[in-house]
Amino acid sequence: MGVRPHSIEKDGASASTGGEHVTLLDACKAGDPAAWERLFRERSAQLYRWSILLGLQPAEAEDAAQEVLVIASRRIETCRADEALTSWLFQITRRVVSNQRRSAWWKRAILGEGPPEPAFEHEESGDVARELAVRDCLSKLPRAQAEALILMEVEGFTREEAAETLGIPAGTVASRVRLAKEAFRNNWTEERPVPDEAGLSWGKR
Repeated sequence: MGVRPHSIEKDGASASTGGEHVTLLDACKAGDPAAWERLFRERSAQLYRWSILLGLQPAEAEDAAQEVLVIASRRIETCRADEALTSWLFQITRRVVSNQRRSAWWKRAILGEGPPEPAFEHEESGDVARELAVRDCLSKLPRAQAEALILMEVEGFTREEAAETLGIPAGTVASRVRLAKEAFRNNWTEERPVPDEAGLSWGKR
């Protein structure tokens, strides 16, 4: 017997259909095709953005985003609550990206690494250069610092939310973000003017 579609609200909220209350996560766990279609539609761009900011090239990031969604569909029962969905997906993404970077290393070593390509759509050519510059600076950061910086400065997580996602104390998150900002600015000023406060606010395609 198929699963009857429900009317589903955003993460953490519920909707009522025929007296039933269901969240997006609940509907996905129940195997509702409409819920999975919505999850894929709403999260694909975010997973791609994370993959890019964590160091993958556009083609690799597309593959990584698809792999994250496949893994999510197999392991959805391990996500404990709707409000934890974003952090749960980020945890999967960081593991997939790590594996992708290891598997791609030998290809780059043999074939060489071509010029970086823009990963997002931009209205002005100067924005393309800025995107590539930001990605280059992020790639020079230790992975732990880059993850903390992305969560707080790009995704807007609170320190506590980032700490829960990364599985570390909130104080450690604050320390990593501080070090990441310092290193980012130092890397940037080697060849470029100092970025403004919105230096990491792009990338939401």
